[in-house]
Amino acid sequence: MKKMTILAIICFFAASGIGLAREHCATGEFKLPHGKWWQMPKVTKKLGLTSEEQQKLDDLFLRSRRQMIDLTSSVQKEKLELEMILDEQNFDESACRDRFKKFEHALTNVANERFEFLVEVRKLLGHDRYRQLKTEFRERGMHRMKGPEGCRGPLNGRRDS
Repeated sequence: MKKMTILAIICFFAASGIGLAREHCATGEFKLPHGKWWQMPKVTKKLGLTSEEQQKLDDLFLRSRRQMIDLTSSVQKEKLELEMILDEQNFDESACRDRFKKFEHALTNVANERFEFLVEVRKLLGHDRYRQLKTEFRERGMHRMKGPEGCRGPLNGRRDS
């Protein structure tokens, strides 16, 4: 009984730790600024974004956000199912491992969607503007933007209206 409890704890922390590691690795150097950075006047001007490009980014963002809602919901459901298996009195190691694989798959789907969004932004911006965005992102702290649309300006820390 003691072995099963220890195994359950190990599985739980492994699931939590690997999920956090995957989240970090999946976004690592491939991050984009949060929110609708392309609607900030200073960013738009600096990157030379056209209204057509901004509209494409809006459409891409909306599609991706819808997908992310579904995918993150799947992650939460798989996590719940895994926790339920770990909490059962009659621990089934095989079921636990199978559920963990489903949980991992759900996490992978989230990482893949983030990456697909990044790829589409890169295609739209092209090499030079993408590098410029990354530079601004690193130098100005765009990753610290808060709010539902990341409305703190990356260039001065204030809201762009």
